[in-house]
Amino acid sequence: MIPGLKKRGITFGDLMLYLAIAMKHFRLMVLLMCLSLTVGLFYYVYARPVYYSKSLIRYSTVERPVDAVTVFKEGTERDILAQFTAPHIIQRTAKRFGIIAPYKVIYGKYIKSVQVKFNSERNLEVDVYAYDKNLVRNWAEVMLNEYLQYRDEKRYQYRESIIKSYTEEMKDVNRRMEEALKAKYQFQDEKKRTEILLKLEQLKDLPREITDTSKRLAELDRIRATLSDKTLDAVEKLSLLSTLEKESTVKIGDVVSGGDFGENKSKTIIVVPDMISHPIKQDWEELQKQRDRLKLEIAEAEKKYLPAHPKMAELLRRLDDINKNLEAELTVAQNRYNLEYTKLLEKRKELVAKLPEYEKAVQDNEKYLQDLSVNEAGKLGWNTIYTEMAKKISMIDFGADKERVQLQFLQHLELRDDLPVSPNRLRLIITCSILGLMLAIGVPFLIEFLDHTVSDVEEVEQVYKVRGLGIVPKIDTVALGGYPVISVDGTGDRHLVENFRVIRTNLLSVGSKTKNPQVISVVSAMPEEGKTMVSVNLALSFAHMGEKTLLIDCDLRRGRIHRIFDFRSSPGLSNVLIDKIPWQEAVKETEHDNLTILSCGKHIDGAREMVGTPIFNKLIEDLRKNFQRIVIDTPPVLGLSEVAMVQHIIDGTVFVIWSGRTPMRCLKSAFDILASNNANIYGFVLNRLDLSGFSNYYNYYNYYYYSYNYYYSYKDKQKELKNI
Repeated sequence: MIPGLKKRGITFGDLMLYLAIAMKHFRLMVLLMCLSLTVGLFYYVYARPVYYSKSLIRYSTVERPVDAVTVFKEGTERDILAQFTAPHIIQRTAKRFGIIAPYKVIYGKYIKSVQVKFNSERNLEVDVYAYDKNLVRNWAEVMLNEYLQYRDEKRYQYRESIIKSYTEEMKDVNRRMEEALKAKYQFQDEKKRTEILLKLEQLKDLPREITDTSKRLAELDRIRATLSDKTLDAVEKLSLLSTLEKESTVKIGDVVSGGDFGENKSKTIIVVPDMISHPIKQDWEELQKQRDRLKLEIAEAEKKYLPAHPKMAELLRRLDDINKNLEAELTVAQNRYNLEYTKLLEKRKELVAKLPEYEKAVQDNEKYLQDLSVNEAGKLGWNTIYTEMAKKISMIDFGADKERVQLQFLQHLELRDDLPVSPNRLRLIITCSILGLMLAIGVPFLIEFLDHTVSDVEEVEQVYKVRGLGIVPKIDTVALGGYPVISVDGTGDRHLVENFRVIRTNLLSVGSKTKNPQVISVVSAMPEEGKTMVSVNLALSFAHMGEKTLLIDCDLRRGRIHRIFDFRSSPGLSNVLIDKIPWQEAVKETEHDNLTILSCGKHIDGAREMVGTPIFNKLIEDLRKNFQRIVIDTPPVLGLSEVAMVQHIIDGTVFVIWSGRTPMRCLKSAFDILASNNANIYGFVLNRLDLSGFSNYYNYYNYYYYSYNYYYSYKDKQKELKNI
C-alpha cells in the first residue's frame, strides 16, 4: 500500500483499479481527447471572427410635473433595457447601416450579441459583438439615436390619437351632462324638493334643543332639591342660585304661564323688572362682606358696651338692614329661578310637540334621497369623466416635449475592431482540453458503470460467496492451430499450463475441506462460454499429475470433445445408456498419458432423458471404481435440465464464466438453479480473460497473489504424504 493513501480512504487497490480502467480504455481516451481538440481546430479555422466594443451612455432622470411613465406609458428602467434590444429597434438600427433583413437573420449573419446593462454609476453600458468592424464601432450610438427617435414617434402618435379620441368623447359627455342636469331638475320639481329642504332646515336643530332643554331642567331640579334644605342661610342659597345667572334665558317682557309665583299662581304673567332685579341693585356678595365686617365690630363692641348702649343699638340696626337686603336678593333670585324653570318646561313642551313634524320631514328627505339614488343608479359620473379627460389632454399636451429620462452617448470604453475576440486560441485550447479530459475520464467510467458483465474474480466472490478457482487468459486459437490444450512437452502455451495448475490446486484445496472432488462436473450459464475447453484442460491437468482420469462428454446435443482429440463420436455415452453396450467398449485412450475420454456418442432420441436415471447412476458408480478423477462436460445450466439431474450423483461442480460477456443476471439465475438442486459448487473459473489490457492484467496478478497460500499449502501437503 502506498503511504498516505490510507488516511484519505484510498487504498492501493482502488488506485490500481482506476489505473486499470484508464489503461483498458486508453485508446478510447486518446481518441476522445483528439476528437475534442479536432473539433476545436475546426471551429477555429471555420468560425467567423467576432469583434467587440463596450460603450457608455449617460443615463439621467429629471423630475417633471408631467411624468412620461404615467402619461405616455413609456415604462421603467427595466423596460428601457428591454426596449434597447427589442427586435424593432435592432431592425431600425440595421437599416441605418444598409441592412434590410428580418430580426433573426440580422442576429445570425451580422450581429452575434447586444447586451445593455446599468453599471455601478447608474449609467448604461452597451456590449456589442458583431462580425463586422464598422458595426462594432458605430452600433451603440446609432442604436441610441434610433431608440430616441422611435420614442418621439410613439409619443407623437399616442398624443394625437388620445387628443382626437378624447375630443370626440368629451362632446358626447357634455351632451349627456346637460341631459342629466335637466332630468335632475325635473325630478326635483316632481318630488317638491324645495319644500322638503325648507321644512328640514327649520326643524334641523329640534333634537338638539330638546336635549339641551332637558339637561337644563335636570340641573334646575338638582338646585331645587338643594334649596329645600332648611339649614342653608340666605348667602348659601344665593351662592347656589348664582350659577344660573350666566345661562338664564328669562328677559323683561317675556310671557310665562303655568308657574308658581305667589299670588299669580298658575296664571299667565308678564315678566317685569321687579321680578328679576332688586330696586337697590346692590350686589349680594358685597352685602355679605359688609355683614361679616359688621359681625366682627359687634363682637368687639360687646366687650366694651352693654346691649342697651346706643352704640350697640346702632350696630344691631345696621346688621338687621343688611339681613333684610339679603332676603330681598334671595327673593329676586328665587323668582328668576321659578321663571326660568317655568319657561324651560313650556319650551320643552312646545319642542316635543314639534317632534312628529320633524320626523315627517326627515322621512320625506330620506325618501327623496332614496328615489334620487335609484334614479341616478344607471348614470355615470359625467362630471368626473369630463374632468379626467380634460385633465389628461392638458397633461399630454403639456408634457409632449418634456423628457424625464435623458440619454447621451459618451464614448467607447473598449474597442476591439483590429483583432477579433472570438475565436480566442488560448481559451479555445483550454476549453477543448478540459472538455476532452472530461470526456476521456467520464466516458470510460460510464462504460464501466453500464457494463453488467463479469470481469473480476473478487466481484463474483463478494456477491455470490463462491470461491474463485482460477482464471484462463484469452488465447489466439488461430495461432495455436486448434483448441488451446495444455501439454507438458513444451508444445502448448506454458502460461495456460500454469493457469490450470492453479485451478487444479485450488480445486483440490477446496475439496479437501468439503468433499473429495473425484467426480467433477464443469458447467456454465450459457453456451459457448468455454466450459468444454476448461473440462479438457482440467482433465489433462489431473492426468499430468499421474492420476488416471476420465473425461466424459455429457452434452448429448452438441458434444465436441471427440473433435479435440480427433475421434469419432460413436460409440459414446448415448450408446452406453441406450444400446446398453459396456462402457469399456465406449471409452477411448488418448495420446496423453493417464487420460481416457467417453465421447457423447451418436445422437439418439431419448438419450438425454437417461441422464440422471439409475442406469446413469450405476455407470458413474462403476467408473468411480476404475478412475481416480472423472471430469464431466455438461450442457449449459439455463434452459436445460441435464445439469440439475446429475447433481445428486457427482461430488461437486466447477462453474465457467466468460469474462466480459456473461451477464450478472444470467449468472445469478444459474447459481440459483444449482442452489435449488443442492449442488456442491467448488468454485468458478474466469475464462477468456483478456490480459492485453492493464485492468485484466491487474486482476490476473491480484488473483495469483490471492491464491498463493492455497497453491503452496497444497504442495506442502503432497510432500508430506510422499515422505510418509
